[in-house]
Amino acid sequence: MAYFLQSAFWLIITPVGIIILALSIAVLGGKRKVTPEQFADELERHLLGTEGKWDWDDTTSVAIADERLERIRYELAKFDSLSEEKDKDELRAIIAALRRGELPEIVPPTHLTYRGN
Repeated sequence: MAYFLQSAFWLIITPVGIIILALSIAVLGGKRKVTPEQFADELERHLLGTEGKWDWDDTTSVAIADERLERIRYELAKFDSLSEEKDKDELRAIIAALRRGELPEIVPPTHLTYRGN
């Protein structure tokens, strides 16, 4: 048993295996499924300052399966601080639209170059 643990094979295969596992996890299952209403709730918690420590980071960092909501999520970084009233108003408008069942276009699809379209 000690021979296998000291073998160069294990010194090479273990890090390679860890890298392959990490890449597989990143590629296969990183998109979350949320409804427009759930997404509006996440945005509202940030607006009101009632979200948990990492909630806003999760909201802005984890891709969403619904492409329409993903377009909105991609542009949320500008609402990180909410130090200006115009930013709060814009976020309120997005929340209201989502609650009405509308999906506001805050980024025209032609400008989405981050996906290689």
